[in-house]
Amino acid sequence: MTTYCSWNSRLTNIFTRPFVLWGLAALATQITVQWLFKHEELGFPAKPILSFLPALLAIFFVVALVQDIRKLDEMQRHIHLQAASIAFLLTVTLTFVLDGLESAGIYRATRSSLGTCVVLFWLAAHIFLALRYR
Repeated sequence: MTTYCSWNSRLTNIFTRPFVLWGLAALATQITVQWLFKHEELGFPAKPILSFLPALLAIFFVVALVQDIRKLDEMQRHIHLQAASIAFLLTVTLTFVLDGLESAGIYRATRSSLGTCVVLFWLAAHIFLALRYR
């Protein structure tokens, strides 16, 4: 007997995984910290703590991802590997584009903005592939 799942339940299953939640938290924290540093003047104890917070959440993301991948079957591991490959290729392409824009004097990106894009690329690729293979 075949059971059909709705798109809503598939998305709920994807978004409730610990590594996805840590990845979203790391992304949201990175964006928030960048906005705070740009618009607010922060003192000594707050600035170093806030600077390290996105990195700490990214470490939790990687730990949760590795723990989750170790529990998966071969197909799910294949999805994770493909998502990482897609994110890597998009990151390399973005790096070349940003380097060209910087050489032309149009735009200069920071390393932190590239890190945010990497997490976003991986998350989008993983969601797309997980929905595609279900």
